Amino acid sequence: MTTTRRNVLRLLGSSALAPVVLSVPFAGAALAQAQQVLTIAQSNDILSLDPANHGNNSTESALINIYDYLVRKEFTDGQMHFEPNLALSWETEDQIRWTFDLRDDVKWHDGTPFTAEDVKFTVERTQGDSSLRNTSKFHTIAEVNVLGPHRLEVVTDGRDPLLLHAFVGNGSLIIPKHAFEAAADAEAFFASPIGTGAYRFGRWQRGDRLILERNDDWWGGAPHWNQVVIRGIPETSTRVAELLTGGADIATNIPPEDIERVTGNGATDIASFNIARNFALHVRNEEGFVTHDPRVREAIDLAINREEITQYILAGYGTPTRGLYPPEIPGYNPDLSADGAYDPDRAIELIEEAGAEGAEIVVNTPSGRWVKDREVAEAVVGYLQDIGLNARIEVLDWSVLNDRLQSDSLAEIYLWGMGSYIDASHLLNLGLLERFNPHWTDAEFEKLSGEVGDAATEEDRVAILRRAQQIITDARVRIGILYPKGIYGVSDRVVFPGRFDEMIPAEQVRLA
Repeated sequence: MTTTRRNVLRLLGSSALAPVVLSVPFAGAALAQAQQVLTIAQSNDILSLDPANHGNNSTESALINIYDYLVRKEFTDGQMHFEPNLALSWETEDQIRWTFDLRDDVKWHDGTPFTAEDVKFTVERTQGDSSLRNTSKFHTIAEVNVLGPHRLEVVTDGRDPLLLHAFVGNGSLIIPKHAFEAAADAEAFFASPIGTGAYRFGRWQRGDRLILERNDDWWGGAPHWNQVVIRGIPETSTRVAELLTGGADIATNIPPEDIERVTGNGATDIASFNIARNFALHVRNEEGFVTHDPRVREAIDLAINREEITQYILAGYGTPTRGLYPPEIPGYNPDLSADGAYDPDRAIELIEEAGAEGAEIVVNTPSGRWVKDREVAEAVVGYLQDIGLNARIEVLDWSVLNDRLQSDSLAEIYLWGMGSYIDASHLLNLGLLERFNPHWTDAEFEKLSGEVGDAATEEDRVAILRRAQQIITDARVRIGILYPKGIYGVSDRVVFPGRFDEMIPAEQVRLA
């Protein structure tokens, strides 16, 4: 049989290549103690216990159970809104000076009261250590002034209508000033960290699991679980097997070919939902790489059949796109659709014009971090081969991929499932841009970054955000592929519908 791109895609997206896992129903009623343990199987181990030193949703999803945010974001009918958390209320008249009134009934896990000094310390520690991966998180904050034990003023370096967003998401969890400063160093503190969250740190078995214990003094009330176990299981077949055999109550990133097995198990089901994430190729543009030539980058963009990838690899659990933010995200650009984006004939012409026929290109990807990530990367490699490039895939362990991202040593292209954003202004954070596209600069883009906070109206702000997305997309240093859906396996003994931000707060998971 002649091998065609479509045949390859059918194989990548079907169960023909999937390991066989027998469906085993749950045993009889578990012991009462076991009923009080919640087990979550994620597609990777956490990267750090330091909220300011990771850029990973799975890690954040674990850490939110140990620490707390100043404010909390919730999602209703696709719309995000803020709710009180460690801060009871906040106000601003000019979007420059913000006053926060904090809870006065919160204690750290060691019994010490939480105060405004802890918030100030968290912000300034993150800003002051350039080695931290989230050091740019609070980049618009100029001052943090303690007005009282539970009252705080935050002053930004200009109008910042999105300041509250800085206090939610990766890098925003509050840590204790007294305990951090008393520790010998950061490593000593994070060896056994304390927070204000519903669960205390128990132990972290690297490469295996994080174990958290109930915090009976939690300010939010009595926690629902005696223990929370968060397991890192990169191998998809193993993660699915653990769900089916009762070893996990929730399993993330269920591949489409396993959905029927999960729903037919009799004791498990699927939760599928829209998420704040995109699959995109990040492409090197600096000299020394064939992708320095904009014609080669354009050819890569035109070579990818996004509709085919979404249909055959994700079984329709996604939306093909050239964009970087899904429609639920304020400021997304609706013009960056996948319509007319596939033109392999023109891609071949561009490769010939650039003299790049046969050029070697490596595509880095994780495997199992996101649903069908490796398979999507494999399809991309095939498309690049079709237009005359000597492309190959290099699969990296998740921690290795992050380390190589940090050290700027990834290949010409890497696949990334960007998430954790709650507004398209995420793109104009130049600190994050330097991390993910360190060699790309654009004068207009940088100008927009400085202007977005001073936009007179929301309409003006959205216009700036859409233009910024158009600039970086036209440069093809980020090439959008699709918006995936979240697909979780959920045991019938618990209730959890999934969240747009992909967090799994243990207190939002209940016994059925």
